[in-house]
Amino acid sequence: MSWQDVLGHDAQIDRFRRNLANGRLASTFLFVGPTGIGKHLFALKLTQALFCQVNPEVACDPCGTCPSCQQVMSDTHPDLHTVGLLPNKNELVVAQFTGGIENSSNQEFKGACYEINLKPVAAKRKVVIVDDADNLNEDSTGKLLKTLEEPPANAVIILIGTSLSQQKDTILSRCQIIPFSPLAVEDMQQILIQQELVDDPEEALELTMISNGSVGLVQQLLDQDLLEVRRELLRLLPGLPNHPEGFCSLVHEFIKRGTSRSEKTDQLDFLAAIVIDCFHQVLLMLSHRPSVSDQAMRDASQQILEHWLGDSETVIACIDRTTDLKFHLLRNGNMNTVVEAWVDDLSQIWLSAGFKLPTP
Repeated sequence: MSWQDVLGHDAQIDRFRRNLANGRLASTFLFVGPTGIGKHLFALKLTQALFCQVNPEVACDPCGTCPSCQQVMSDTHPDLHTVGLLPNKNELVVAQFTGGIENSSNQEFKGACYEINLKPVAAKRKVVIVDDADNLNEDSTGKLLKTLEEPPANAVIILIGTSLSQQKDTILSRCQIIPFSPLAVEDMQQILIQQELVDDPEEALELTMISNGSVGLVQQLLDQDLLEVRRELLRLLPGLPNHPEGFCSLVHEFIKRGTSRSEKTDQLDFLAAIVIDCFHQVLLMLSHRPSVSDQAMRDASQQILEHWLGDSETVIACIDRTTDLKFHLLRNGNMNTVVEAWVDDLSQIWLSAGFKLPTP
């Protein structure tokens, strides 16, 4: 397994190749970008490049087949240490960094900060990968900072997070930040088929369009049958003005899957994003601009356009009204009322080819 298996992050690969070729590898990195786009895989590939027994480190080109490369991928290399959220935990705990027993789970850790200060066993370096860096609490951050301030020679620490806003300033100031972007459509389709998540290119495209370039999100979508929900919503959306009750019923039934208000809000956000995407497609069609979309989205957008009474401003009004859903949820505690008002407003905008004030 070589860098060829890492799709969509060529700029980051080139950056590390230049740094290693010039002998200027930093000690601490923060990989930041959306969940599920391959940041952890990239960290493992970089570790392979540093540990590879066939190709020199300066080449930054792991063979993927030597014992060291295979141990990295199986998480059995003695010089690689990973830290991540424990089951039923929403924070990284101090014991994972300092060592000792974590009280609630009674699990014992050697401690990443302790391990990285030891002499390498098989490689020339020690590497620590900290997944879920967004979830560092004050105590674990304090312990980690002591290591980041004076990292051991030839040690590499890789923190993995989703956004800079989730990181503490003291962490950011000590890391070289490596941004990662969502995967491109073509890369996503290839990955989904390679990993056998789907075998149909059209279904791969459909999943790509709703996953924001995140393979991790695709896995969630498949596990929760959200692809079928999306298809049904797009089937009903073109008929919303004449049959709002069917659309409304689907929305109500779907948000009932959530057990808390927060979960119900997330369910409604998912549906709203589909509606906004569809109206964006209609907007592109009205302006005769090219777009990339899957068959279900193309069909729904085309059906809407065929009976559209307004212009691009009317489409934008529908997008704006849907975007305002969160605002209306904050103003009105009854989610059913918010949903029904939203559907009614979309129908009025749609049929009158103009915007009416949202129902309070």
